[in-house]
Amino acid sequence: MRVAGQVVVIAVLDGGDGDAPARRFAAAGATGLLLAHPRVGVAEDLAAALDRTGCPVVGVSSDIHQPSDIAALVDTCEKHLGRIDLFCVAGPDGERIVTLADLPGDLDRLAELLYPLSEAIGELLPPQREPVRRTAA
Repeated sequence: MRVAGQVVVIAVLDGGDGDAPARRFAAAGATGLLLAHPRVGVAEDLAAALDRTGCPVVGVSSDIHQPSDIAALVDTCEKHLGRIDLFCVAGPDGERIVTLADLPGDLDRLAELLYPLSEAIGELLPPQREPVRRTAA
């Protein structure tokens, strides 16, 4: 996967880590990073630490479980950094990357993102335990 020259969104889920992927993408030549974290201030602080000429970094508080937050991320990224090339979801069980070039180009950008992001979120969240079924004795 080519990172050099790409605009990357890194959306962190509860229990995930955005620091490591942000540093990797920046070192690999990304031309812009948008960091999103559900806890207020976390993405903003990391963005301030990583921001540099050639790879501006924007941080926002966001919960990508919400389609409205995904829409806001798309708008914010396109306003400040340009069109999104890669969307990384960082969760407690690792990372998944959605390459937007692989998605159909004739669809609405938000509609394009919703399915692959929901799949990525599902892959990264620990599986739900089956409820314990009690049997009558």
